[in-house]
Amino acid sequence: MRVIQLTSVFLVAASGWAADPDNGLQDLLSRMDQAAASFQSMSATVKYVTHTAVLNDNSEEAGTVLMKKLRANLMQGLTDFTAPDRRTVSIEQRKLQVYYPKIKTVQVFDLGKHGEQLDQFLMMGFGTSGTELARDYAMKVIGPEVVQDQKMTKVELIPKAGEAREYIQKVELWIPDRPSQPYPLQEKIYEKSGDYRLVIYTDMKINQPPERRCHATQTTFRC
Repeated sequence: MRVIQLTSVFLVAASGWAADPDNGLQDLLSRMDQAAASFQSMSATVKYVTHTAVLNDNSEEAGTVLMKKLRANLMQGLTDFTAPDRRTVSIEQRKLQVYYPKIKTVQVFDLGKHGEQLDQFLMMGFGTSGTELARDYAMKVIGPEVVQDQKMTKVELIPKAGEAREYIQKVELWIPDRPSQPYPLQEKIYEKSGDYRLVIYTDMKINQPPERRCHATQTTFRC
């Protein structure tokens, strides 16, 4: 599950949704369908808050994140952690690589059968159509919230398939209440244990990232 957390690494209602949340959800899914067709990449500043239920403790990490769509249903994800400890985490083609610059060491993990599931997590809200999300998750609009000084629509997703339920209990997404921004600025991923991972994006840019493709050896990591 910690491998999946490293990737975590990744929805807006119509003006009348409060009176009819089903219409708001359908409007959101439709706009996500349109956005998915043109999505190529995302870059942002990111903060991760990891809650450990048994200790009732929160830990925070910060950095930058980049996601690139390589082809249909295949993404490359890259997170540069800058605090509290520097490291770079990359995912591509069912392989996860973690580079520790202080000791100049790369750890490589073969994700195997979990790779497809991780691609789905990476693409959730970024490159995944509303139709696909509604197929794989039971979705509902929870309500409006103000996050990052913006009016957001909060949406809950509960996985339908048994495989996805092995990893997560539910996901919450916060989407700006703007038709031109059907991408989540905040995600919260709940595990069965009661632990959760909160992901907060700022300075998000869609389809205009730096051109970066990453390669690793045992002691170096280059983009």
